[in-house]
Amino acid sequence: MAKKAETYEAMTGRLEAIVSRLQEGNIPLEEMIKLYEEGSKLALKCRETLDGYKARLDVIEKQRAEAEDE
Repeated sequence: MAKKAETYEAMTGRLEAIVSRLQEGNIPLEEMIKLYEEGSKLALKCRETLDGYKARLDVIEKQRAEAEDE
């Protein structure tokens, strides 16, 4: 079964939780590495999501500008 796509807000919320946990310290090295890896993947997914939103906004802005020129 395919994993349901997470919202940007859910991903950033999880990323914040990971950062907080890592900053607390006092966790085993193996868990720290796993959290770091998960956080890195989430950060990349967040960046890709934002890039997609920016591309959509660029299209909307271009269409708006073209409509004004007519």
